Amino acid sequence: MTQIEPGPGPTTGAAGTTAAATAAATSGAATSAAGPGAGASVARAVGAAALMFVRFAAIGTAVGALVSRADCAFVFGTCSLRNLLGYFTIESAILFAVTMAVAVVLAGSGFRMPRWFGFVRLTVATYVIVSGLVFAVLMSTAGYTGAEFLVPLSSRILHFVLPAFAILDLMLDPPRGRPYRLWPVLVFPAGWFVVTLFRGASTQWYPYFFVSPEAVGGYPQLTLYALALALILLAAFWLVRSLARAAAGDPTSKPTHRTGPASNAKPRAALNDPA
Repeated sequence: MTQIEPGPGPTTGAAGTTAAATAAATSGAATSAAGPGAGASVARAVGAAALMFVRFAAIGTAVGALVSRADCAFVFGTCSLRNLLGYFTIESAILFAVTMAVAVVLAGSGFRMPRWFGFVRLTVATYVIVSGLVFAVLMSTAGYTGAEFLVPLSSRILHFVLPAFAILDLMLDPPRGRPYRLWPVLVFPAGWFVVTLFRGASTQWYPYFFVSPEAVGGYPQLTLYALALALILLAAFWLVRSLARAAAGDPTSKPTHRTGPASNAKPRAALNDPA
């Protein structure tokens, strides 16, 4: 009786099945590993596109509102262009449009934004926000002071829409790094205040009543208004900076764990623990 020895077929089949299973598992692992990375890439691309859209919209809105606001000088002749440029709101809007344009150019060229530019963005955002807040207060108290406000649509856009764009830009792309100091935010407003005083003394025209010594009752009262505005600017900058840091996840915090070889040293907090 001839004994038939088992051939290599079943063994080869088992090995093939095992190899196929291994390949499938490897492919699945690679797919699952690539999945989050691909999703993150898509999210970054969508975020970058949204940020560019916001900045282009901010530039267009600011330029359109500024051109429309200047019609009193170029079309109707009811105001002086020099006086128009003396308003802090107008200067802040121009700075905001230029800042957004620089941000678009830097992002489009692939250059990394320098740290000082983050301070510029926070500062200019503070200026347009404070301009809107002060204007809102002046409008709300106009009935008590007897002042008459004729507010065109372009002025409403400059005071209320641009601050929204500034906040949205900082939330989508918050400046990173160590927190910025507060006092430099006062440099430009202080210069504007001094120039406005000297110019007003010669032209007898002031853009706002609180920079006119005659309107507020003298230089002591003017000094109080200047200090109040400085405090408002500092508080607004601190708030804007805090919101930006929160949006960035507080990137200035350092990791608490050690990297590199394991160490038997206790954490610094444990060494100071009285227990």
